[in-house]
Amino acid sequence: MKSFLKILKYLLFTILIVGLIFVVIFFRVWQNNERPGLVSATWDEDEVLLGHSRDLSVTIRAPWHRDVITARPVAHPDFLPPVKEKYLFAKGDLDFSGYRLWHYRIPLVATDTTSLEGKTITLPIKRTGRIGPNSVTVPLPELTIKLPGSIPPDPENPQNFLNEEPPLSEEFNDSVIPEDQTNYWLIVAVILILLGAVFFLVRRQKTINATPPWERALSKLDRLALDDTAPEKFFSQLTDILKQYTAERYLVPARAKTSSEFIRDLKRLSDIPEEHLDKLPPLARLADGVKFAGLTPDDDDAPHSQNLVRSFVVDTTPKPDTETEDA
Repeated sequence: MKSFLKILKYLLFTILIVGLIFVVIFFRVWQNNERPGLVSATWDEDEVLLGHSRDLSVTIRAPWHRDVITARPVAHPDFLPPVKEKYLFAKGDLDFSGYRLWHYRIPLVATDTTSLEGKTITLPIKRTGRIGPNSVTVPLPELTIKLPGSIPPDPENPQNFLNEEPPLSEEFNDSVIPEDQTNYWLIVAVILILLGAVFFLVRRQKTINATPPWERALSKLDRLALDDTAPEKFFSQLTDILKQYTAERYLVPARAKTSSEFIRDLKRLSDIPEEHLDKLPPLARLADGVKFAGLTPDDDDAPHSQNLVRSFVVDTTPKPDTETEDA
């Protein structure tokens, strides 16, 4: 039960951190209040007959707090008017960066063969209570306008002369709305990785807490290499093992002290065997000399010192009956 509560605590903490990160991201987006940006603008076909219409599909990327209430252009070339009441828009997905995609489909009628080079169309964005942009300008992509056999009498109302096609739908169809680009598998993978990391940390902490200090010290001594290790590094690691073991075994704060200072404090403990109180001071002086004074130890100093620390750990390991009494 305690392990479950600990996992739950770590999980809630992780969720809190992730939530705070998103709060900061979305707040910065709201604070900057940037102008929506153009993602894409394409025609449904590359050419059109004069007097006929083509659908302009536009996708913009806007801050999360900006809305679209109409797709009716506020500005367009005079020779390219929109088909009345047939301009549509749809709200896209909100991404993790605090921006949302908006999709437009606007039928435009070609009433002149003028080139579209340098021409733009302006789409409105709902106003907010803050000073900021309320429109987005879209450069019109290239469209070839061809002359038909006869000119329609009313080019701004092309429904009477369009080819035999079904009327424009009031809703987007699948060919207009881009597929959802959100990678949900990636989201699931991130969540699983976070849960796995939390579980690993809890298990690791539980294992460390369950392993007594003498077993951890002996394990570290076994991994401490005698060969290919600089004397300074070897004696630094060796004294760290000794200090950490003694600090955990006897609750002595010794990590920040020199080896000689540590031994002086160790002599005040009544539980330390007398023979080790006589053997450890030379080890402390040797270690401090190697670490701080550049002393070069003899070849047998390293293995002798390692065996001395191992012997100290073994001799001060509680016996089974002592462990039971301590528990």
